[in-house]
Amino acid sequence: MRRWVWSVTMVAVLAGVVGAQERELPSPYFECPYINYFDGDCPQLEREEARTAPTEDEPQPPAPGDGQESEHDWLQDVPEHLLPLFPKESLAPDSPALYRLLLMRPTLRNARRYVRWHSRRMRRIQEAQDLIAAAGREFLAERAAAER
Repeated sequence: MRRWVWSVTMVAVLAGVVGAQERELPSPYFECPYINYFDGDCPQLEREEARTAPTEDEPQPPAPGDGQESEHDWLQDVPEHLLPLFPKESLAPDSPALYRLLLMRPTLRNARRYVRWHSRRMRRIQEAQDLIAAAGREFLAERAAAER
């Protein structure tokens, strides 16, 4: 019984210590939270700071007041084109064009286009995998024949 109480107490203490630590970056061991093989500095942090810094063109939320229902009410007055659901920064640079089109304009026609393209792509990948498997079987057969 005492061992169990001691184990639970130690886990609780360790969880409290870990939770109380302040973290400035996602990893306390590295200055840059991203892997940089060729850059000396941390350009991703600089880009993020520049992107998140408010500009004069961006609408600013109103100061909290008595009549404010929630902190996101100011979004209702902002035009839709200023608040895209999928900004370029949130998508991979090599995202397929039909995928981006489907996300930006979700229509049945665009969904069908994407599904057709994706199906053709998957069939081609499967064909290539089948050819690789056949080539591997040939190689193994030739190797087995050469060892006899």
